Amino acid sequence: MTHRRILVAGSLSLALLAAACHEDELFTPQPPAYAGGAMFTRYVSFGNSITAGFQSGGLNDSLQRLAYPVLLARAMGTTFYYPSINYVPSLNLYGCPSPITVIFTNPPTQLGPPTAPLCSLRSANIPPYLNNVAFPGADVLELLNTNYAPPQPPPSATDAYKLFLLGGRTELQRAREVLPTFVSVWIGNNDVLSAILDTGDAGQAADITPPATFTTRFNALMDSIDSFGSVQGGVLLGVVQAAGAPYVSQGRYYYAAQAAFPPGRLTVNTNCLDSLVVGPGDTVRVLVPFHYGAPIMGAAAAGINQTLDCSNPHVISVPEAVNMITTVVQYNAAIQQAATARGWLYLDPNVLLKALAANPSNIRPFPAFPPDPNATAAPFGTAISRDGIHPSTATQKLIAQTLQGAINAFFNSAIPAIP
Repeated sequence: MTHRRILVAGSLSLALLAAACHEDELFTPQPPAYAGGAMFTRYVSFGNSITAGFQSGGLNDSLQRLAYPVLLARAMGTTFYYPSINYVPSLNLYGCPSPITVIFTNPPTQLGPPTAPLCSLRSANIPPYLNNVAFPGADVLELLNTNYAPPQPPPSATDAYKLFLLGGRTELQRAREVLPTFVSVWIGNNDVLSAILDTGDAGQAADITPPATFTTRFNALMDSIDSFGSVQGGVLLGVVQAAGAPYVSQGRYYYAAQAAFPPGRLTVNTNCLDSLVVGPGDTVRVLVPFHYGAPIMGAAAAGINQTLDCSNPHVISVPEAVNMITTVVQYNAAIQQAATARGWLYLDPNVLLKALAANPSNIRPFPAFPPDPNATAAPFGTAISRDGIHPSTATQKLIAQTLQGAINAFFNSAIPAIP
């Protein structure tokens, strides 16, 4: 062998050795150096659209990198991969789908030109594994392995996300590949959220997973995570009270809105004032979903006489709202019990959301309809994105900061602050 060949062979050996070391670092990264850092060596986040980074009815890499688990992982100092959705405006790629810029047009105006494809799909840069395994539309049942006892999840429009983001596998299957040392689990919102999004009969019990069924499925999920054998700790987040989302407005606000129109232009029946006192300072009221109330407001603004009757099945009655609220309370009791049984942290997101709602500029009790200048930038408040359901960038950051502080306090760790 010539001297040159020896050099080439030696260089090749060193390159292969370096590559092998780099690959080893990918799957066995060094623990973060701060107090308690070993627990966060491999972090995996389970969840649905909020955890995936969904905002304003859309998902793309620009939004994914702003999701709370990405911010939290960055502070942890741990490697964290997510399934990037293309956002390349120069190539007419804006997301899957492209985020809403104006929700009051029909259909809503989205980022990018009308010629942009509906879904720009995954980036070609495929990571070696996934740490953020969340996908929009997921409920508890859809996180479970495909061999879980019947029924299997019924077909859904959001099943495409499971294919695009997870390659058709479940969140548990993708997470097992990582063998996480720490997990966050925020699931269950979609088990009740369908009730406010139902365009035929909003609030109906058929759209809601019964609490007993939810508990059985959630416990099966937790048992599956336990079976990894690698998890040292975790945080379970409670289910959001969907009845409090700004996508639904109390009927009394529509009733008050009559005063802004000429007599007879907008008639809101008195049944929109229906309410029930369920505790000191706690009143449940009839709720009007945005998809039903907004067109009525728009037609009235255009000079067409409109009537809002809150006995309509498109409106969520007081008994239906009470059922939604009490169901979430029961969901969260099951989630908290699962956390306590494992010595994990339980975090109720409704505490944070109530604090934000105390300032109506953060979470509006009634949308800012045109010509209000806020109707474009923050129709539901600065804490909520333009779809009326998902948190804004500022709230994603606040969630990450809240988690960082709560995790440190509970596990006596020292994850650096999220600026």
